[in-house]
Amino acid sequence: MAYSLPKKRKGIQSRLIRVFAMQATLVSVATALGVFAAYKIAENVLVKEALTSEAEHYFQLEQAYGEYPLPNTKNMRGYKAHLDKLGSLPAALQPLPPGYGRQQIDGKSPLVLVTERNGERLYLLFKEEQVSKLAIFFGVAPLTLVLILIYSASWFTFRQSQRVISPVVKLAKVVEAANVTDSQHLDQALKPFHEVDADIDSLATAIEHFTFRLQSFVERERTFTRDASHELRTPLAVLKGSLDVLDQMETFTEKGATVVMRMRQTIDDMVSLSETLLMLAREDDGKLDKVNIVINDLIATLVTGVVASVSEGVQETRSTAIDVVNESRFEVLAPDKVLNILFTNLLKNALVHGAGAAVTIRIGAESVTVQDEGPGMNSEMQKKVLQPFYRSANDGKGHGLGLSIVDRLCQRFGWQLEIASEPGKGSAITVYFPRARML
Repeated sequence: MAYSLPKKRKGIQSRLIRVFAMQATLVSVATALGVFAAYKIAENVLVKEALTSEAEHYFQLEQAYGEYPLPNTKNMRGYKAHLDKLGSLPAALQPLPPGYGRQQIDGKSPLVLVTERNGERLYLLFKEEQVSKLAIFFGVAPLTLVLILIYSASWFTFRQSQRVISPVVKLAKVVEAANVTDSQHLDQALKPFHEVDADIDSLATAIEHFTFRLQSFVERERTFTRDASHELRTPLAVLKGSLDVLDQMETFTEKGATVVMRMRQTIDDMVSLSETLLMLAREDDGKLDKVNIVINDLIATLVTGVVASVSEGVQETRSTAIDVVNESRFEVLAPDKVLNILFTNLLKNALVHGAGAAVTIRIGAESVTVQDEGPGMNSEMQKKVLQPFYRSANDGKGHGLGLSIVDRLCQRFGWQLEIASEPGKGSAITVYFPRARML
């Protein structure tokens, strides 16, 4: 299982396009089905009824006046013969039984009605070509015009809906690009939206009010950060100086020296942690100098120091060997302090929580993977491992801030963090650097 960033959702405009496209498709399909159904109804019901009426009318005239001329018009032709003289009919008509249907005669497919009465068969052939042309002219043509009007109305509605949501999209872009600490610039950017309509004006006003509250919160956080910085650094500096004095006294037993060493390591960890948290609390990264850092060289430098610090900070004996595999070589433009904090936390996490198992650092193309062979994590633990102060029930080591700090640094500088782990098979944490330069 891997932890990665969620996929970007589709916007309102793309959803509107899909809705109107589906609407146009459904209208077209419904219209086509309607035309086809009307054609079949005309062929199987109306024409059949008309030919049946013509045949009945002919037999009535024949009964009233004796021998009567067969129908012979531009669209209809009649044939008649006694049952024992069907050979006198056109060859295509001779095998036809009484009934109604379309038949192939002389390369054409007219509708044919065959009726039988008093030992005679009457054949009525209906040529619907002219009727079809009239149907196209009076049916399909107006229908096409209606479809054009429907499509035009849909397009106009779509364009109007775009105009309605366009200010919302623009407003979202303005807010996305805005600096919440620069209220004057944001007010100027939001000013045009107050003149669009009442709803957009209400939305822009709500954003301004929210921004004001957010700025107040940010200012309070900055004040706390500044004060906490002095309050944390002063006692830590005093403790560190006191330990230096104790080291010079050289009056400790071996056990006392070990205690002092642990105290020094704890104070160093607290200094590093406080500086990291204070840096993360700052919104502006412009004060951090960015330099091109070769990741391979940085990791090679950090490994020895991290191994030593972890070994000094634990009571039990454990294997602290780290294997570095250089599959690629690349550099990243970033503050060196940030990368130090990032990889130090990853290495300490693997060493401390890996239960003394082997640790491998794999430097690939634009990525660094820190893998241990420790107890691993299930899916529930992976969901919580990036939360601040989270520590599993089976492992109470550390402050529960290492991976949380790594995650926040990745989000701040546009890197991607991925976690893959299985119970009993260890964990692999990978950081991707999209803008890295290969060497």
